[in-house]
Amino acid sequence: MHELGISLPGPSTLFLDNQSAISMAKNPEHHVQEQAMMPIFIPTTQQAADLLTKPLTTPKVREFCQMLGLVGSGGSQ
Repeated sequence: MHELGISLPGPSTLFLDNQSAISMAKNPEHHVQEQAMMPIFIPTTQQAADLLTKPLTTPKVREFCQMLGLVGSGGSQ
């Protein structure tokens, strides 16, 4: 982010449901700046990013929309 002229108060938080990805993110060999990322494990059932990448049931879509703070535009829900 520094290269883009954006300063952050601390490490970027990554919410991951993959233990291998967490191990890789914690490995300093893969990062230019130490503690640039703070990986946090969350269960797959709580991975809100799935809203944009997987087919989901209507209740799950509503749950993830609520988690992300998305609200309807006044149409049917």
